[in-house]
Amino acid sequence: MAWRLVPCGWRLLFLVTLGLVLAEVHGSGARAASLPRLFPAEVRTLRRLADKMGISRWNFSVDPCNSGNSTISWGQLNCDCSFYNHTFCHVIGISLAGQNFTGELPPDFAEFPNLLQLDLSRSLLHGGVPDQWAQMKLQGLSLMGNNLSGPFPMALTKITTLTNLSIEGNNFYGPIPPEIGHLMQMEKLVLSTNEFSGPLPAALARLTNLTDLRISGNNFSGRMPGFLDKLTKLIKLQIEGSLLEGPIPSGFSELKNLSDLRISDLRGRGSVFPDLSVLVSMRTIILRNCSISGSIPSYIGNMGNLKHLDLSFNSLTGEIPGSFANLGSVDQIYLTGNSLNGSIPEWILKTNRIADISFNNFTMGSSGPSQCLQGNLVETYSPEMSNLTNVQSCLKRNFPCASSNGQYWCKLHINCGDKELTINGTKYEADVEPKGASLLYLSPASNWAFSSTGNFMDNNISDDSYIATNTSKLTMADSELYARARLSPLSLTYYGLCMHDGSYTVKLHFAEIVFTNDSTFCSLGKRRFNVFIQGRMVLENFDIEQSAGGAAKAVIKTFTTNVINHTLEIRFYWAGRGTTGIPKRGNYGPLISAISVLPNFEVPLAVEPPQNGSSEKLSKISKAFLVAMPILAMLAALFVGTYWIKRRRKSSMHKDLRAFDLQTGSFTLRQIKSATRNFDAANKIGEGGFGSVYKGLLSDGTIIAVKQLSSRSKQGNREFVNEIGMISALQHPNLVKLYGCCTEGNQLSLVYEYMENNCLARALFVEQYRLSLDWQTRRKICLGIARGLAYLHEESAIRIVHRDIKASNILLDKDLSAKISDFGLAKLNEDDHTHISTRVAGTIGYMAPEYAMRGYLTDKADVYSFGVVALETVSGKSNTNYRPKEDFVYLLDWACVLHERGNLLELVDPDLGSDYSTEEALLLLNVALLCTNAAPTLRPKMSKVVSLLEGNTPLQPFLSDLSLAASSLSSSGLRRNFWQNPSDQRQSMTAQASSSNTNESSSLDIDGILRPSAS
Repeated sequence: MAWRLVPCGWRLLFLVTLGLVLAEVHGSGARAASLPRLFPAEVRTLRRLADKMGISRWNFSVDPCNSGNSTISWGQLNCDCSFYNHTFCHVIGISLAGQNFTGELPPDFAEFPNLLQLDLSRSLLHGGVPDQWAQMKLQGLSLMGNNLSGPFPMALTKITTLTNLSIEGNNFYGPIPPEIGHLMQMEKLVLSTNEFSGPLPAALARLTNLTDLRISGNNFSGRMPGFLDKLTKLIKLQIEGSLLEGPIPSGFSELKNLSDLRISDLRGRGSVFPDLSVLVSMRTIILRNCSISGSIPSYIGNMGNLKHLDLSFNSLTGEIPGSFANLGSVDQIYLTGNSLNGSIPEWILKTNRIADISFNNFTMGSSGPSQCLQGNLVETYSPEMSNLTNVQSCLKRNFPCASSNGQYWCKLHINCGDKELTINGTKYEADVEPKGASLLYLSPASNWAFSSTGNFMDNNISDDSYIATNTSKLTMADSELYARARLSPLSLTYYGLCMHDGSYTVKLHFAEIVFTNDSTFCSLGKRRFNVFIQGRMVLENFDIEQSAGGAAKAVIKTFTTNVINHTLEIRFYWAGRGTTGIPKRGNYGPLISAISVLPNFEVPLAVEPPQNGSSEKLSKISKAFLVAMPILAMLAALFVGTYWIKRRRKSSMHKDLRAFDLQTGSFTLRQIKSATRNFDAANKIGEGGFGSVYKGLLSDGTIIAVKQLSSRSKQGNREFVNEIGMISALQHPNLVKLYGCCTEGNQLSLVYEYMENNCLARALFVEQYRLSLDWQTRRKICLGIARGLAYLHEESAIRIVHRDIKASNILLDKDLSAKISDFGLAKLNEDDHTHISTRVAGTIGYMAPEYAMRGYLTDKADVYSFGVVALETVSGKSNTNYRPKEDFVYLLDWACVLHERGNLLELVDPDLGSDYSTEEALLLLNVALLCTNAAPTLRPKMSKVVSLLEGNTPLQPFLSDLSLAASSLSSSGLRRNFWQNPSDQRQSMTAQASSSNTNESSSLDIDGILRPSAS
């Protein structure tokens, strides 16, 4: 086919047009290459996020990834524009930290297919993590410092690309799921300051790429896991205040890359010093309050990179190693609160570094200090040094009064952290010393002092501030008293010096002035600490904001205590709990606004030290007081006499109460009525032999259980007095906490902490309330009971036999931890008495034979009762109600037969199936049978029981005693004969004994008292 020739003019026009089109295409391509743009779908997602989260500063008039866009308006939005020949972009990073967002986490973030980094830290986001996030390919995610809650987000366990995850400072709860082991690429995992509970899952050992693991400030249970030595790449490990138990695993020597190790406040029986000899990179070592015994290894002094060493509040003995003089790079050394002895090394006295060795057992030696030098040497010397007259009192044990000339102080008012102030006629002394890392401060009048230990960690500040100033407007009464407060990062002890011996009311004034009460993330801080008065814990895990009902609100905690030997001690201690990064790093620890101490006795005129200018004559007011005293005394005597006549029926009980050194609070009838809504029937949660029990809510938000004494029973009066007297002097995690009592008018009530899960008897035996208790929970319950009894028998200041240990007197808190309750029948066990002969009181089925039949009472009676409760806990069956066969009267009888047959595991609750440790079950059952030996001398002490259950003492040496026990517990044994015919024994028992048969008509108190109704 021949081509037709196009005229030249037309040909030229065609070529020009084609050239223009090609030029346009080429120009467009060039412009597109220089201005890549975000995929339209992701722009739409950003718009939705802006609407949902209230982000008004994002400017959508320009492309978010365009290089000409303002980073101020878009914040940290990172894009990858390498797609389609650099013409299109994907969002790969979004950082929106500190923006105070509210609402829930938007699922829309999952619509960014290439998103690698997401930071939504420090906001007010609540709820959980959306399920849609499970499809994301994130590498880094920070949700730190929000208000998120719920169980551990399962969506996070499916983002297997994660290498960095922080959910610190939220309200997540429950166990950490084993699915966390799927995150095998994880390098940094921060779970601190939540409400996680249960044991640490073994699946964590699969995260072998971890270099940074932080799990502080949670509610875990069980021992420090041994699998941590599998995480050999760890550089940083922080486990402070997580309620785990010791000992510290021996495998830490495998973690050769560690440079930052922080473990504090372990529970349990203690540890030896872990082997850290090969960890040459260590910069920070914190092993605080871990019950570590033995001496300090000398190799610590050869760690050339060490900057911070904290071994405080352990049981360390021996001398400070001489190698410590080589620690040239160290900034802080805290050895306070141990039993270190020998002479104080000279380099400590000369160093400019912070070295706190207070509260130890050093001797003066030839060159020891005799004066309170710069730094903190308070109570450094052992008790043997107390008689030295050339040593200042601050160095001696218990900071004794130096010289009073027979005159003592009877009151004390300190404005902690602020200047002198007069409130309603009361002068609060100034306390403005700015330092506190290792400091002893003595007031100008030498009537009080404080000892401060610790520095705030991770705040990158070389000169910490130990005085807080309010960040919100204060509107409470006497607000100037709360405008500033003293802070402590570890331990703060106030002393009242040269005080008259006697009973005092101590008022501690608190207000949270660092965290805010607004709609910013600064309101999410949680400050938690412990308070001790005269060595006794009066507040545990105390949260000022929660107690006061918000930030910038005042709360006053009132306590009664006794001053002995003229010194009052009030200590504030941080146990690793609460947030440490809100509003910024280094915000944590005790905070106290003011202290008031007033006497509960009539002040003699010669008691108060003479004030300046008043030593030669009394003021006019004093003279008037002297004239009025006889008249006032006569009027008071008349009033008291009239009152005594009207109240003579109750005088005996009040006399008994005064005989005790009560360490509890006092509640008014108005407070009790307000808390229980005037004893509203809707709040009634039980009826027992003691009386009615009500659930109540105090004005500070504390939920309580109020046991109201029945007016029908004189026995109730005796139990009331006895219970207050006993438990007021006791503090232990496995004893129920008595908040106080009310004796106003005709009202006699005990106020206890509220137990969310009632009592063990209900959890095991009452069908409609029965709880699904797994094996670890049952074991934890038994171990908790054992620890509580070991404390009562061997560790507390007063040795006590409980006399009524049974399942209904074991309370269960929200974490199913066991707490011993009901001390109405308890007896003091004097050290020099082999036993007590007393009337029998207790519960059939739990009483030891020698006690039930002859009234022979020792602490071994409680050991027997523990054995019965342990059998019930493992089997899920009541000792007196369960009859497997007609030949067997009670559970214990059947247990002994199964032991003889070698079939002891038949006792394990069938509800557990095979989901339990046979080794642990056999150990617990054998220990229970040891405890129920018919011969009290063959029963182990409770401290030995704890050691056996913890695996620290082998069971084998006790098996011969167990064989003897089995023979004595045969069908013709002593106890079988006794319990088969309880009616024959009633003649030797008082009416105080009660049946524990839960088939009888019974009611349950909310604090765990399961009592049969009166017949």
